Amino acid sequence: MNKKILFNATPTEKRAALLENEKVAELVVERPDHFRLVGNIYRGKVMSVLPGIQAAFVDIGLEKCAFLHAADVDPTLLLEKDDELMERFSRQDVSKRGKVPKIPIEKVVDEGQQILVQVVKEPIGTKGAKLTTQISLAGRFLVLVPDTDFIGVSKKTHDSARRSRLKKIISQIKPRGVGFIVRTIGLKVSEAEFINEIHMLLDAWRKTQEEALSGSGIKLVHNELGITTRVIRDLFSEDVTEVYVDQADDYKDVLSYVETLSPALAKRVIHYKEKIPLFDKFNVEKDLDRLLKRKIWLKSGGYILIDRTEALVAIDINTGRNVGKSNLEDTIFKTNMDAAAEICRQLRLRDIGGLIVVDFIDMQTADNRRKIESFMRKALDADPSATACTGLSKFSLMEITRKRVRPELQEFFTDVCHSCGGLGWIFSPETVASRIDRDMRRVQKKPDTVTVLVHPAVAAYLHQDNDTMKTVLEKAHRCTLNVVENDEYDQDEFSFKEIPGGIVREEEGA
Repeated sequence: MNKKILFNATPTEKRAALLENEKVAELVVERPDHFRLVGNIYRGKVMSVLPGIQAAFVDIGLEKCAFLHAADVDPTLLLEKDDELMERFSRQDVSKRGKVPKIPIEKVVDEGQQILVQVVKEPIGTKGAKLTTQISLAGRFLVLVPDTDFIGVSKKTHDSARRSRLKKIISQIKPRGVGFIVRTIGLKVSEAEFINEIHMLLDAWRKTQEEALSGSGIKLVHNELGITTRVIRDLFSEDVTEVYVDQADDYKDVLSYVETLSPALAKRVIHYKEKIPLFDKFNVEKDLDRLLKRKIWLKSGGYILIDRTEALVAIDINTGRNVGKSNLEDTIFKTNMDAAAEICRQLRLRDIGGLIVVDFIDMQTADNRRKIESFMRKALDADPSATACTGLSKFSLMEITRKRVRPELQEFFTDVCHSCGGLGWIFSPETVASRIDRDMRRVQKKPDTVTVLVHPAVAAYLHQDNDTMKTVLEKAHRCTLNVVENDEYDQDEFSFKEIPGGIVREEEGA
C-alpha cells in the first residue's frame, strides 16, 4: 500500500493527513486555541470523591473538572499532600495479583489531595476529560510504564517466536523498576534503536518526576508532543514513502525527530515549496469537503447515510443509482461490499468512536453474509484504534465499537445550529401557521388588528392563493391580521406586537 503524510500549516490551524493509495485515511487538526490533551500529565487536586459511582473529580486547570474512575487508580504510586511520592501499597501486593488491586476510591484518594494524573480521553461534549494515575510515556517504538518490570508486545503480532525474542531483548537492555511495551511500529526495529529510545523515555520520565515534586498546586508537568512530531511518532513507518511539510519550522522539527530515531528514513522527509497549496496538490481538499456530509456516494452508485445520536452513530446503506444488471442479490452484495470499505475509511477519517450500528441491505445468501462479516473484521483490524464488531444480526445489523479518546472531527469543526438546536430540522411554514393559531387562541381579549412578525417563508405561505390562510386565521379569531416579514427571524420564530410575551420560540415542542 502506498502511503504519504502531508503537513499543512497556516496561522489559524495545523493539519496532518495520512494518504493511503492517494486517498485520505486519517486527518489530524490542531489550532492555537485548541491543543490536544491526551497524553498530558498533570499534578491535579481532588475536588470531590463519590463512592456511589466509585469516581473522583479532579481539577487539572481546565474549564471542567476531569473524571477519575476507581478502575484507573493505581494505589501503588500517589502524590501525597506533602508533595512526596510514596507507596500506599507494596509492589509485592501488585505483583501477586498481576494487576492493580481493586480498592474502593475513598480508600485511596481524599478530597483536597494532590495527585499525579494523565489524560486518556479529551473533554467531549458536556463531559470533562478522563484521567488515569497509571502513567505511561509513548515513544516511537516503545511505551514506558513506570514503577513496574512488565514487558509487553503489541497485540498486532501473533508470532509467538517474535514476541518472545522482543521481550528478551527489552529485558536485557532496560533498567530494573521500569516497564516497556513494544509498539506495532517497533516490531522490526534493531536493538540499537531500542536502546536509544529507552534513554530518551527515561530522561522524559525523570523530568516529569522533577516537575511533579517541585512547587505546589495544580500544574502541567508533562506536555505531549505537538502535532508534527506526534504524527511522525505514531504514523511514520517503513510503509510511508514520502513526508511533505510546507512550513520551514515544522520541516526542521520533523527532520530533527526522524534523524534522532530513524536516520535512514530522513531522506523521505521533503520540504514542500511549490506555489500550489500542498493539500490541493494531492487533491486532499476535495476529499475533506465530504468529511461532514451526511450522504456519501459509492463507486457502485449506492450511498451511505451517517447520523449521530447521543447514544450511537447510525449508518444506513442504500442501493441508490445502482440498479444492477440482472441479479438483485449480486447488486445488493456489491453495494454492501463497497459500503463496508467506505464505512471503515470514514470511521478513521472522521475519528468516529463509541458505538456504531450499521444497517446493511438484507442479503439472502449465507455465503454473502459471511463475506461481509469477514471483510469488516479484516478492515477494522487495520484500524490503529481499538475496534470490535459483531456478526450480522437477522435484521442485517452490525454493531461496532471503536475506542473514543477525543471529539470526532464533526464536533471539532462545527457548532450546533442555533435554529434547530441540533435536530437538523426546523418547523415548516404550515406548522408555524398552526402555532400562530394556537397562540392566538390562548388570548382571551384580542385587539381588532393583530400584527404578527414572521420569517419571509411563513409570510409567503400566509399570503399564497390570495391570502387564503391569512383569511382563515382572521375569520377564526375575528380580527384583522397584519403580517410583517422580518428577515432576522428564523423560520420557526414569530412574535405579536399587540399581544404581550415577545418572540415565541417553542423549541421544546409545539
